[in-house]
Amino acid sequence: MKETGHSTEEIALRLGLAPGTVNTLFHRARAKGYEVVIVIDGDPLSLFGDDEEAGDGDEEA
Repeated sequence: MKETGHSTEEIALRLGLAPGTVNTLFHRARAKGYEVVIVIDGDPLSLFGDDEEAGDGDEEA
């Protein structure tokens, strides 16, 4: 979320963490060269806004 421009405070609110925790975890991961990728069906964290419907995962490609 940080890499997509979300603020530390916004991320903390969405994930239920303290802003300091988000900041610490982000900087520790970056210092170690980690790239974290999490795949979650749908948009449970509302990362793409409320008005955008990304699909509910019931569609087949």
